[in-house]
Parts: sequence; C-alpha cells; structure tokens
Amino acid sequence: MQAKLTIDRGNTAIKAAVWGPDGQLVDTLKGDESLPAGDLVLAMEQRVLAGEGHFDAICWCSVVASEHADDTASLEGLSPRVVELTAHTPMPLTIAYRTPDTLGADRLAAALGARHLVGHNRPLLVSDIGTAVTYDYVEGDRYVGGNIAPGIDLRLRALAAFTDALPAVSAQGGDVPLWGQTTAEAMRSGAVRGIAAELAYYHAAAGHKALAVLTGGSAELLVNENILTFDYIHDPYLVHKGLYSIIKDEN
Repeated sequence: MQAKLTIDRGNTAIKAAVWGPDGQLVDTLKGDESLPAGDLVLAMEQRVLAGEGHFDAICWCSVVASEHADDTASLEGLSPRVVELTAHTPMPLTIAYRTPDTLGADRLAAALGARHLVGHNRPLLVSDIGTAVTYDYVEGDRYVGGNIAPGIDLRLRALAAFTDALPAVSAQGGDVPLWGQTTAEAMRSGAVRGIAAELAYYHAAAGHKALAVLTGGSAELLVNENILTFDYIHDPYLVHKGLYSIIKDEN
C-alpha cells in the first residue's frame, strides 16, 4: 500500500496520521509523550502496512525541544523522504513573524491545514485550543502573526495552584452555564467561555470576511457547548492536514 505519514509532537502526547494514495486519512494513533517518533512510525508500519515496507514520505513537527534530537535520530532511514516542518521549510505561505525561528511548528502546520481546506481567497483566524491556545491570522498567502494564551485546562490548574480556596476542577463532564452557581461551575465556565470570548474578539479583529478554523484537544468543548457566535470550521486533524500538504505531491 502506498501511504504517507504525518507526526505531531505536542506538549502532552505524540500523534501520527496515515494518508492513502488518494489523500484520504486512513488511520491515526496517539502515543505517550515519552515515545520516540521513530517508535510511533514502526507501530504504524505494523498496523497499516503489515510490517512490509516503509511509508513513501513522512512529515513531522514538534514543539518539545527536549525530545527533538531523539526524534530526529529515531526517524532516520524510516522513509525515503523525511521532512521536518519549520519556518524554513518550503511552503505556500510567506511568514511575516519577526522571529520565525521561535514560531511553533504546530502553529504553522495548523495555518497550512486551514489554507489547504479553505484556500487563500478568504482571511483565516486559525485557533489551536490545547495546553495553550493560539490565535493566528492568515491573509491570502501570508502568515501575518498571532497570539498565545493559556488553554482551558491550564487556566483551571493555575487557579487551583495559585489560590488558597479554589478547588481542582476538570473542564470535562460538568456544566458550563453563562453564570456559574457553584464555584466549580464558575471556574469551568470562566475558562471555557473566556476562550470563547477571546475567539470572538480575535474574529472581530480579523474582519467580517474572516473564517475561523478551530482545532486542538479542547476545541470540542466549545463546539459541544454551542457558545460561539460566528461561523467556523472545526477540524481535529488540522495540524496533520497541514503537514500532509507539504508532502502530498511527493512521489
């Protein structure tokens, strides 16, 4: 089977996605944050290719500097073409960020994924809502820039850690009312609806023609609560689609 692989190493997990010859997503796998990228590739070879041969191409990105050297070494020789997405990788976006070497590769991948989905004729607000939440603005073929804030779980953990009376509260499995009537509801709603308010602010700043494209592990919370007041696309595989766009034309 001809197939390509994308790998996204985030702060809490490493995720792989397999793409078939028709560009369709075939399979995904999530590994523990300590798993080397090469081991994840080998697991996917067994799972998808039945251990026969290698993936035609691999594109990967990482935001975890401490694992970078090990990931790079572990990927060596596992495919005829291994591409790491950085600000210096050839891509259909001009990067206006003044410090491109500090720009998270996952932010770039999400921007590429959004452009791949929507095209370049409409401004895009791209938001990856995970451990951190990022708000990035793409206009045409130009990555303009963006902002970073604490994600939902990080906000809740910080409230519990740096106050005396506020409890540990999970974002999952509880109500998110407009006005909390218990302390847990107040904290949960403050975190979830706070990010919804930030999204609304950045969407307004991007202009009425802009389309919001959401991804990340906590984006589903906002989608399920139906509290966003503007049009958006939610795609949990946005980063992987951006990575795939780099290698999709590789033979």
